Amino acid sequence: MPYRIQLRCAVGSVQAATLGRLRARLREIGQTLSAVSASSAFWSSLTESPLFVDVEGWRFKYAIDRESQVLTVLEVIRVSDLPAAYERARSERKRY
Repeated sequence: MPYRIQLRCAVGSVQAATLGRLRARLREIGQTLSAVSASSAFWSSLTESPLFVDVEGWRFKYAIDRESQVLTVLEVIRVSDLPAAYERARSERKRY
């Protein structure tokens, strides 16, 4: 059974062609995941690290639900916005 793809974030500013390429990339990832053994240490490492895929200047954060075989896009940001977002997060961080 192939992995399904769900978009759980606003993607209105991302062009349809880019979303199409994202879906194609995630389908490839899903096909690869289908070949990974259920007992592989790979699966436990997924819970410890966020997953990202970059497509045409956009960075998509996604999660894998192995049981229901779903790849869920959780967040999208334009790659050119990343330095500003990093600086905002850094300045908002509490200092101990």
